[in-house]
This record gives sequence, structure tokens and C-alpha cells, in this order.
Amino acid sequence: MKNSMLKKISAAMLALIMVLALVSCGGGSGSGDAEEGGGKLAAIQEKGKIVVCTDAAWAPFEYIGANGEVTGVDIEIAKAIADALGVELEISNIAFDSISTYLANDEADLALACITITDERKEQMDFSDPYTTVLQYMIVMADSDIATMDDFAGKAVGTHLGTTGDFLMSDEISGGVLAGTGAENKQYKALPDAALAMKSGELQGIVCDSVLAENIVAANGDAFKCFPVSYKDASLNPETEQIGAAMSKGDAEFLAKINEIIKPLAEDGTIDQWIIQHSEEASKL
Repeated sequence: MKNSMLKKISAAMLALIMVLALVSCGGGSGSGDAEEGGGKLAAIQEKGKIVVCTDAAWAPFEYIGANGEVTGVDIEIAKAIADALGVELEISNIAFDSISTYLANDEADLALACITITDERKEQMDFSDPYTTVLQYMIVMADSDIATMDDFAGKAVGTHLGTTGDFLMSDEISGGVLAGTGAENKQYKALPDAALAMKSGELQGIVCDSVLAENIVAANGDAFKCFPVSYKDASLNPETEQIGAAMSKGDAEFLAKINEIIKPLAEDGTIDQWIIQHSEEASKL
């Protein structure tokens, strides 16, 4: 009887050890992780700041202001997010084509850089709900007779490296309406550099988002004009693009919180007002 009792006690202890082992190894993948602070929100609260990366060459969304600091529509959104979370804001100004790497390596918590939401980018990053829309535009000299993408045949066109405009031009040159025409896609790290190159005759056009194009035109007096990208075959004309905040993949709680903060800013016209405000301010620089 004594041996039987010992066997029962040993069996009970073994079962308890197995249960504890399962718990410690993360057998419950839901609420346990959240309670232990494994999510992005908890990490941000713990360090007391949110790091937002951007590329300050996209006025009015992000640019270097008169005081030498990064400012713009996306920075206003970043400030609103930091305020809502009760933490400090740190802006990291990086190259646009490095954003996905910064997010994946946790060097930034969020990216706000006039990022077009695409299926390809969704494979690398999660996106908030769209907070504004843009359309691809062409910028040309004011006296230019270029009217369609087809008219860039044999010409040099400037784009911002890693952007939708860059991809569009690359696609047209490699297999689209500009294939075999001698057209060239010249990639720049900042659109103002492309504008200077066009003034000097190095470029015959620039392709970029509509708001950015309108800002470049406003900042250069009567030198340029801009209009939506179009083709001789109108069925090829691009549709509007949706802009959202990007973050590393897989944190549903963080994504939901960002959407909760951004949604009212988009719905009540606050973001539209910021676009007007910073378009005016950036055009004076």
C-alpha cells in the first residue's frame, strides 16, 4: 500500500511538472504573451517613446523645415500617435528604400513616408487603413509639349528611388510603352534634386505622387507644370493609390491601435488641412 501511494504521488508530481513545462514553453500563445509585454505596444510603453522612420524628401508629407528639423503631414500624424500613446516621439530620417529593413530589424516601430499600399509591400510590412489617396503625376517644363507617358520615348525621366513612380518608369522602360525607345529612368534620393536636374536640362520629366508634384510646381514658380500620368491608350491610365502607415508584420494589437488613432484624423479633415498647411509652408522654402 505504501508503494502504491508513492506511485500515485510520483504520478501527480510528474503531471504537474509537465503542465508547468508547457506553460513556460509558451503553450498558450495568446493572452499569456500580451500579459508578459511581448507586443509592440507594450515595448513602446516600456521605453517611453515611439520611433518613426521617414524620408524627409517628400514635401508636403515630410521635408526639412525652415528650422532645419524634419516636418510635414506625416510628422503631424506621428506626433498625434505619440500623444495618444503618452510617449515621446523620435523621428529617424532614412532612405526610403531602407524602410522595410528598419521595420523588420526593430530599428523603427512605425514608418510614415507617403508610402503607397501595394500587394508587393504587404508581403514585407503591415499597413494601416489608408489616410489619404494620391495619383501618379508627370512634371515637365512649362513650355514642353509632352502630354503622355508615350512622349517620354528617348527621354530622361527623374524618379525617387524605391517609389511607385520609380517602379512605374522601370516597368514602362523594360516592357511597356517605352521599351526599346532609349528612354532612361534616372533615380534620385530626393525629388528636389530631380527638379534641379530638369531645370538644367538633364531631365525632360519627373514622375511622382500627385501631392508631391503639385508642391514641386508651386516651389518653382512658372518653370514647371504637372498633370496625371496618361497614355495614348487611355485604358493604361493608372488609378489612384492609397497611402498608409507601415509597420513590421504580425502584431494585430499594434495595427488596431494605429488605425484607432489615425481614423478620426482622416475622417474629420484634419489630415487634409495638414496637407494644405504644409504644401504652403514647403513652397516657401
